[in-house]
Amino acid sequence: MGREEALVLAETASTNTLLKQLALAGAPAGSLCLCETQTAGKGRLGRSWHSPAGQGLWLSVLLRPRIKPEVAPLVTLCVAMAMAQAVRKVTGLDAQIKWPNDLVLRGKKLCGVLLEIGFGPQGIDYIVAGTGLNVRKGAYPADLAHQATSIEDHISPPPRRELLVHYLAALEEITDRLEESDFAGIAGDYRVHSCTLGSQVKVSGSMEFTGTAEDIDETGALLVRDECGELRRVLAGDVSVRGVMGYV
Repeated sequence: MGREEALVLAETASTNTLLKQLALAGAPAGSLCLCETQTAGKGRLGRSWHSPAGQGLWLSVLLRPRIKPEVAPLVTLCVAMAMAQAVRKVTGLDAQIKWPNDLVLRGKKLCGVLLEIGFGPQGIDYIVAGTGLNVRKGAYPADLAHQATSIEDHISPPPRRELLVHYLAALEEITDRLEESDFAGIAGDYRVHSCTLGSQVKVSGSMEFTGTAEDIDETGALLVRDECGELRRVLAGDVSVRGVMGYV
């Protein structure tokens, strides 16, 4: 394959799964898979992702960034920033990022991000960046209305194509910055878009505690000051933000 692949499908099991197959077959960076509905959409931590027909922007983009393997986790921040910028530019809505990569709007989840990374002998071979943006009200199940939202819950939704175009342009620009200067190239913008920094958070998973999120470090890890005053580094697991997606 010498040119970017663009698959636009009525239905597929998972855009990430399909694009990984293309990546292994040699598809170039910038290839994408976009569908109307997923029958087995994937979310973080092994969760499923609800992807009803015509209700959202369900897609995956193939990246082959020239970065060191240890910088790979920062790509998830780039993807979230790109979608936040696209939503803000197209709709004017104040989309923010809940660390590391959930997009939230007025305290509810608007978009999810899932990265899957393939390594080769020389380091990173590919990164498949999957995103699910809730555009219309039917994008999420009714029983998740207390945690989820859509663009249509706030304004008349714009054409999905417009959101896609701005997202892809922003993603290219932000990942270029990451390639050029690692963390320093994206840190300032990520902090501006974050709803986590400065907020009270609850960390669960391999360690459980509450505290105040103060910053992110050069690897993308979250730095949280716990209730005893110790600054702790959070690499993975669930981080709930007070007032966001149900944490009260």
